[in-house]
Amino acid sequence: MNVSKPLPLTGAHNVRDLGGYPAEGGKETKYKVFLRGDSLHGLTKEDEEYLDDYGVRLVIDVRGKNEAFMHPDHIDKKQIERLHVPLLDHIQSEAMLGKMPDDMGDMYIGLVEKSKDGLKEIFTRMADAEGVTLYHCTAGKDRTGIITMLVLKLAGVPDDVVLADYAVSETYMKEMFEKQRGMVEKAGVKVPEYVFRSKPEYMRKLMEHIAQKYGTAKDYLMDIGLSDAEIGRLKGKIV
Repeated sequence: MNVSKPLPLTGAHNVRDLGGYPAEGGKETKYKVFLRGDSLHGLTKEDEEYLDDYGVRLVIDVRGKNEAFMHPDHIDKKQIERLHVPLLDHIQSEAMLGKMPDDMGDMYIGLVEKSKDGLKEIFTRMADAEGVTLYHCTAGKDRTGIITMLVLKLAGVPDDVVLADYAVSETYMKEMFEKQRGMVEKAGVKVPEYVFRSKPEYMRKLMEHIAQKYGTAKDYLMDIGLSDAEIGRLKGKIV
């Protein structure tokens, strides 16, 4: 199975199109609708032009306030609208207090339960945005991975494909994770190894939680406050 490959950008390593995956009814997810990504603070002028030519008209930054302040997005603000909706701030504060969850799966469950307002805002904007929407966090793995899973499941993409799309971030971000690990160790901070991994079982744990508590991705989106019409528009964009 072909898993999406990063776009040819110099200053970002994990910006990928959600198009080309098998969806319900024998369809395929559409290209040039949604891009998932890692931090955009290193984008070059050529990268900005590439994304503009690709059709990106909205960037949704889901990093925490400090992350976004320290490493602001490098995008052409005249061409591209930027929306900042911080997710996981509560997890970061808990991490500072030494209350890290057992694995990323628990962290993901915490996010979908505690960040419903933020997720509602993100999906509402994605449903109504013109052009291509690029949503990103720092590594393009966790917060971005949750949004991607919900979009792909709404489109009827099979579980194994969704998990493969999630798991490949570890491969694409390997070099960056090694650097981050080195910086963290140098600072004397202890970070669990799972923070640098994207094992399929982490995302599977969240998918099982959604299935047991809500039913489907659509049911979860309705629970957080999206209307039938908004969910229909969101789904109609991707399949």
